[in-house]
Amino acid sequence: MIARLGLQRSSLADFPGVLACVLFTVGCDFRCPWCHNPELVEPGAGDRGLLPVGEALGFLDRRKRVLSGAVLSGGEPCLHPDLPRLADAVRKRGLKVKLDTNGSFPDALAEVRADYVAIDVKARAADYPKLAPLVPDSAGRVARSLAWLRSSGTPFEVRVTAAPGFVDPETAAVVAEFLEAGDEVVLQQFRPLRTLDPAWQAVKPHGDAALAEMLAALREKAPKARHRGG
Repeated sequence: MIARLGLQRSSLADFPGVLACVLFTVGCDFRCPWCHNPELVEPGAGDRGLLPVGEALGFLDRRKRVLSGAVLSGGEPCLHPDLPRLADAVRKRGLKVKLDTNGSFPDALAEVRADYVAIDVKARAADYPKLAPLVPDSAGRVARSLAWLRSSGTPFEVRVTAAPGFVDPETAAVVAEFLEAGDEVVLQQFRPLRTLDPAWQAVKPHGDAALAEMLAALREKAPKARHRGG
């Protein structure tokens, strides 16, 4: 059960074309060392500024005339079986729903019925066990989530973070094997600020030339791929 949520009161950057708040769930089935929300990864994260769900929904009640949407993020929101109920509660307040997901719960996508989805492609398929050692067939699950999104007509974007050692000029073409020609793809910079593995705070991000090389490799499969600065 989702008992408590993190809240970012407003954002113009997280939901394209929509002034939205962001609701963060706690817990994730992946352990990406560069994760910039480390306090949300472990299910026992405690309070840490989290709000009871009722209080977070009360905020939506007060702000629904100003906001147009809410982003369900995390952690990994689809880890929670009652996420569709939270999405319904947002919709009942007249707000659109965006879902941020790592793609490891393909069956949950239809149940949440998001208006927009951002799904991460984190690495080439062979490297997924390093990021999700307790998730069987993690790369296959991501591929099935992408297939569902393409067939459903749900607007979505694929986010690829340029995490050194996982997404590099040498591996970008293999990472791109997850993609198809019509996909909206965003290559975003790795940010060594707050990371799940503190050692990653010393990792140097890729330079502009490497990012351009990776973007070109992604565009070979998905011509609409673009870069978003970090």
